[in-house]
Amino acid sequence: MHVRRYPFALALVAWTTFVWTTRIANIWRDGALDAGEKLGRTGLALSFTLLAMAVLVTLWRRPGWASQVAVGALAGWSVAVWVVRDARILVADHEVGFKVVHTVLAVVSIVLAVLAWREARRDARRQAAGAPPVAGRSAQPGALAAESPRGV
Repeated sequence: MHVRRYPFALALVAWTTFVWTTRIANIWRDGALDAGEKLGRTGLALSFTLLAMAVLVTLWRRPGWASQVAVGALAGWSVAVWVVRDARILVADHEVGFKVVHTVLAVVSIVLAVLAWREARRDARRQAAGAPPVAGRSAQPGALAAESPRGV
């Protein structure tokens, strides 16, 4: 397992899982939402949860090409959704505290997404330059995995 070599990707996974699984519970406790609204909002939250799990699985099983794609998808989705979501929250008629909390959630999510993406791209550039992947395995799907010199 080489997930420790991707601290920002892991932080993004942990943060995303915390924020969006908590959101699912809040959705279903909200009596003001009808079933369709609950299902739609749950779908959005589940999209984040599933992408976070995809990142974790690819880092655990085979860091390289697949994890770069998964990190990129989660990072891109995080930035896109939070930019749109927070803009809508800020212009809507919400209390200041609600706006502050959601702005903090957005900023942390976006910063972690950018850092995780930079980490994944750095590893991709390293591999493209001919260096072994950070995790000591091949970056191409289906290629034979090489053992690292230290047996890690």
